[in-house]
This record gives sequence, C-alpha cells and structure tokens, in this order.
Amino acid sequence: MAPIQIGVQFHLHYWDISIPELIEIGQTAKSGGVEQLWVTDNLECRNSFVVLAALAARIPISLGTALTVQYFRSPVDAADSIASISELMDGSELSIGLARGNPSTPDLVHSPKPISMLRETAEALHSLLAGEAVTFRDYPTLASYFNFNPDRSFHLHFDSKTPTRLYCGGNRPLAMAVGGEFMDGLLFGGEFKAVAATGRLPSLIQIFDDAAKAAGKEEILPKLAQVKLSVSRDREAAREFARVNAGRRILGMRRLGFTSEDIIKLGVQPEEVDRLEIANREGASPHQFGQLVSDTMLDAIFIAGDPGYCRERILEVRETAHQHGFRQLKFSELGPDPKESVRLLCEEIIPAL
Repeated sequence: MAPIQIGVQFHLHYWDISIPELIEIGQTAKSGGVEQLWVTDNLECRNSFVVLAALAARIPISLGTALTVQYFRSPVDAADSIASISELMDGSELSIGLARGNPSTPDLVHSPKPISMLRETAEALHSLLAGEAVTFRDYPTLASYFNFNPDRSFHLHFDSKTPTRLYCGGNRPLAMAVGGEFMDGLLFGGEFKAVAATGRLPSLIQIFDDAAKAAGKEEILPKLAQVKLSVSRDREAAREFARVNAGRRILGMRRLGFTSEDIIKLGVQPEEVDRLEIANREGASPHQFGQLVSDTMLDAIFIAGDPGYCRERILEVRETAHQHGFRQLKFSELGPDPKESVRLLCEEIIPAL
C-alpha cells in the first residue's frame, strides 16, 4: 500500500491559542511526521493568512486553507495574500481550499449565488496568481458582491514564488462539478467517514472526476479527505469534546441531501435526527443538544477516544481513503487539548501509518 500523507488542521475559530503557540504546535507536528498544516477561515478570530505567514516564516512545510470562504475575501485580496505568503515558503505547496463555508456563513454575511461565486472565484484566482490581468466585467457575480469597478483591470505587481493549488471544498454535486472543471483538486470535508459508510462516496467522486475529464484534464486530480479526530489520554473527555460537533454534522448531512436510508446505514434512526433538528431550531444549549447525540452518531462522524482506539480506527479509514484514491488524511478538531492531541498523534498514531 502506497504511503498516505498526513495533514493537521488548526481551528482558529474556537482554539484560543496565540500565534506563537500555534507555531510551536506546528513544529511539533512537522517533527512528528505531519506533512501539511491547514488553517480555517473565520471571522472574529485570528486571520487565516496572517497565521499562514507566521507558520511559513518558521516551519518548512506545505500549508493550506480549509477553507477560504468565497464571501469573506475577494479574489484580489486573496491573491495578494497568497503570493505574499509564498515569498516566505521554501517551495512547498500552498493549497487553497475554496467553498461557501460552513452552515453559519449565511448568518454572518449575505451569501448569494454560491455556485457562480465559487466558479468565478476559482477562475479569477487562477488568473491573478498566474500573473494575468483580470477585468471583473468577466465575473459579474464577483463584481456585484465586492463592488469592483467592472472596467478596471487588476493584476499582481509581483510573482508568486511557490506552487499553489486550488482545492474544491464544496461537496455538493454542483460544487464538485465546478471543482473538477475549474480547480486543481478535491478537499472532501468533515463528513468523509460518514459519506463513505453510506456508499455514496464513489458517485460523488465520479462527478468531480468526470467534470475534470470533460475540461480536458488528462491526469487524475489529487483528493484529500478531512477526518474528524478527537484523541486524548482521557477517553471520555475526547468523546464529549466531539459530541456536539458530531450532532451538527449529522444534521448537516440531511441538509446536504442525504436521505433517511443513508442515515439508517450509519446506524442512526431518522427520528433521532428529527430530535436534533427540533433542539437546534428551539435554541438548545450545547449541553442540551449534546445529550441528544448518541454514541452511534458520534462514531459515524468522528474518530474519538484514547490513542490506541483512534489508531485502529484511523487504519480503517486509511484503507477506505486508499481504495478511493485519496492521497492525504487531514485531521481536524483534534481533541480537548490540541497540544496533547498533536503530540499523541505524532508519537502513538502516525508511526503505525
């Protein structure tokens, strides 16, 4: 079996960890066999591109965003940041995930025409990073949303210094078709483990691959899988840390179009998901919501527990990823204490992979 890359995602939204501490965690990860560091893109928290710049200046490693939200940053702003960060890197890949963001995005910003925004953002970013001029008359959705002068020509006044690859982070069929046609790879999100269990993963991947082939791309584009992990010496703490997030992901699957039959394949009854829906709609506290999330729901989404348990489950997920042509497992969430979780991942899990 060919080796699979290991990535780690830093959650800037709910990790209250300073940039110097993030650098320290990144150095631990790099020395322990992690091959790529990723950061989330959120409002009201540490800026993703600032954090990437700090990591790039201190750690020789591939970096990425998971995701850059298409409504938070214009392509010109994003291209400026990406090319600037490239000057701090050692030539390793800078990967930019693109998508509309998580379900909270519409609560934060107006988010119209998500598919048009995704396509235009990918096209404009590719052109800008290639040193080409962009006129937003060619991208009417972006011109309207970001109030660009449609007749003004924009281009970077300096060159990007490292390979940059755009990854499609939208995992609905229309988004995946756009990704295959206009982007350079697929970043399958946090439902990877559950979607694989429903049996629908091959058909979704095929949408992406077919679109890439129709666009004249001869090589199979790289695919990365996000795996939600919560590992700690304290097994119960690891599982409780993941419980609410797992429940919200189960709800998200229903909103993504997964059927009751799909949910049943996870060992979860639709009535259980109905109760989560009601609790969410009625504003239940995280504690109240978490009480409705069964262990079966938790295990459908997360790998959560002590290092030995997580190691065995990760070996299973690695096999699934290999079968479907994924080249990297990108671990997110990590656990109640990110520093401990990264250390355990590096010392007790990665060596087995």
